[in-house]
Amino acid sequence: MERPSQIGGPARAETPDGCPSLALSFAQTRLKVGDVMNDCVVTASSNESIFSVAQRMCTQGVSCVVVTDEDTPSGIFTERDLLRGIAQAEKHFGRLAVGAHMSHPVRTVSPDAPVLEAGEMLRSHNIKHLPVVLEHGLAGIVTQTDITQGLICLTSLQQVSEIMSRNVATVELETSVADAARIMASRHISCVVVMQWDQPVGVLTQKDILRRVVAFQKDPALTEVCDAMSVPILPIPPHYSVFTASRTMRTMHIHRLVVVDEGTVRGIVSQTDVLNAVHKKLVEEASRQRCVQCFEIPMFVLDSEAVITCVNAACMRFFQTQACEDLVGTSLSDERLWRNAENRQQLLRLLRAEQPGLLELVVETATGTSKRVALLMTTTRNGRDVVSEWKGVIWDP
Repeated sequence: MERPSQIGGPARAETPDGCPSLALSFAQTRLKVGDVMNDCVVTASSNESIFSVAQRMCTQGVSCVVVTDEDTPSGIFTERDLLRGIAQAEKHFGRLAVGAHMSHPVRTVSPDAPVLEAGEMLRSHNIKHLPVVLEHGLAGIVTQTDITQGLICLTSLQQVSEIMSRNVATVELETSVADAARIMASRHISCVVVMQWDQPVGVLTQKDILRRVVAFQKDPALTEVCDAMSVPILPIPPHYSVFTASRTMRTMHIHRLVVVDEGTVRGIVSQTDVLNAVHKKLVEEASRQRCVQCFEIPMFVLDSEAVITCVNAACMRFFQTQACEDLVGTSLSDERLWRNAENRQQLLRLLRAEQPGLLELVVETATGTSKRVALLMTTTRNGRDVVSEWKGVIWDP
């Protein structure tokens, strides 16, 4: 048996270019897989029938089972594997052993691995589940939804129109589930939108096929999508925020939303799209933060709400602290940083104006010492010309 591929282990003390990780580790390595994983794992043996395993997935309300050999993951059987088997139209598919159709070798992750690293593994390998293992065996499982929920709080995201998938397949109500499964398999998508009179009326997903066709031993070739689809759909407009879309999917226990504009289907936004968007944004932020870390003059980064998201070593020395957590996560408008109330108001006026500026201020260090500083603030704006972050440089005037 091939050894499972695994990621994890201690977080590096330095970034790839040799700069100290500091606040970079705060955002990207502090949140661990163990913080978001589910420790209740549904397992199966490789000789169990696909039908038996599919029934267990339905009963337990899960999208995969981990196939184990003496508590060691040897494979994983997911809704996607089930879809492929149906699309291939194998005779007596449900009676076959799950070991013949599981995905293997299985990739696993340590509970101490950073959530961002696990998310990158999901994204790069186009998978949605990672068994979590310790030396003694299986400890839990982490899914794409778990990772997305953990990471989405670390960054601000844009409208769904900018991240949605436009690879949308539509079928009519009378289409057979077998034909719909073949479309999904050939286009590498996880759902089709069901149409009636040019209007979306439902969505047929991999989970629908599992729960409403396979679990009841129906013939996919003789079952129409109207008898298996999820209804009603929840259409959202293109300007819907990514954060709100993810929260809606989490609250309603669904994995995708149909984007509709003036009655026309424009796209699908899924947890995969959200995860990819989060990953891209965090990589961009990490790149900017690495630049900040390497400067010898005190620098910091604020988000659009004036909360410190990154500081470099020089800035920590300037504020007389050895822990980046003393600064990261703190609002620069926090009254504790300011002995002079007028100085604080000056900064707030600059931030409200959303324009670069230079101020001379008196700030409080972590040890209570007052320092007179010159503070240069610059802005970074997104594609809609809205301030997405601030950068600050401090020096003795």
